Amino acid sequence: MESNTGQSARIVAAVAAIAGLASSAALLAPYLVRGGFCAPGGGCDAVAQSGYSTLFGVPLPFLGVLGFTALLAFVIWRGAGARRLAPFVALPFIVAGVRLLAIQAFVLHRFCPFCVVIDLGSIAAGVALLVEWRTVARDRERPWLKPSVATPSAMIAFTAPLLIAASRPAATTQAIAPVENSAGRVVLREFVDLECPYCRVTHVALKQALAGRPDVVVERRHVPLPSHAHAMPAAIAACCAAEQGAEEAFVDAVVASPSDPDAALGREVAAKLGLDLAKFDACRASDRPKKRIDTDVALYESTHVPGLPTIDIGGERHIGALDPEGARALLARHEK
Repeated sequence: MESNTGQSARIVAAVAAIAGLASSAALLAPYLVRGGFCAPGGGCDAVAQSGYSTLFGVPLPFLGVLGFTALLAFVIWRGAGARRLAPFVALPFIVAGVRLLAIQAFVLHRFCPFCVVIDLGSIAAGVALLVEWRTVARDRERPWLKPSVATPSAMIAFTAPLLIAASRPAATTQAIAPVENSAGRVVLREFVDLECPYCRVTHVALKQALAGRPDVVVERRHVPLPSHAHAMPAAIAACCAAEQGAEEAFVDAVVASPSDPDAALGREVAAKLGLDLAKFDACRASDRPKKRIDTDVALYESTHVPGLPTIDIGGERHIGALDPEGARALLARHEK
């Protein structure tokens, strides 16, 4: 039989894993359903817009769901062998939790409540597993830890945030001074950072929705956030592609690429699009793209845009990510 200390430590680890799973699902919601929990300009949004929101192009919330699911399975697993593996499972979770908390505190200077729950859950679960490992004999029997309770709890922890998020509005809408039309066409003003994951999702959604709207012209405003290391090179490259009439194709290719939108990717895309690379490189070395970006950022600041992505069309401002359905609905409200 397992000691009371070992049993209590495993219960703590299981509760921490379920809490981490629920918070990871909440942060994953914008990638899977319309709606979410992160308000534009808040701590969650700041973390999501940072370069620390993905690992090798994979959103951290997705890795969190996988990680906490595996952790919970390990916690409830029976057998003495599981106890011997505890340090190898616990230490990565502790290190990851401490590191991500430190990034929020000392690098971003912003805290995401869901991220804090995830990080503290990682640390608590890891410490609890180490307590079990230290206080219970390695060869002592390790029974199943109430899988009939843990399994449905995990399912609820994953699905409940997604269902709640799906019932919430995907973003907020504000009334603004109308964006003037251009040559009889509706102007859609898009404030974008090409490294921002929500901006990339929104670009794809808008691309699909705009396919049937030749009466709409896109006015793209580049706002490379300082927290994104590759956003400025990507914006500069897009501006230089625009000088050769290829900004739309360039942005489409960058967004579709799984690689970071750094300077190397920008040149690779330019070559694939058949741009004049000598002119492209000369443009990137000049101050022309930076002047355009400065103008775009100045408009972003003067019109008090609260976060990215943001879409201005007609007298409406849409703040936050869009899926194809939301993009079509937005455009439908502004038919000529």
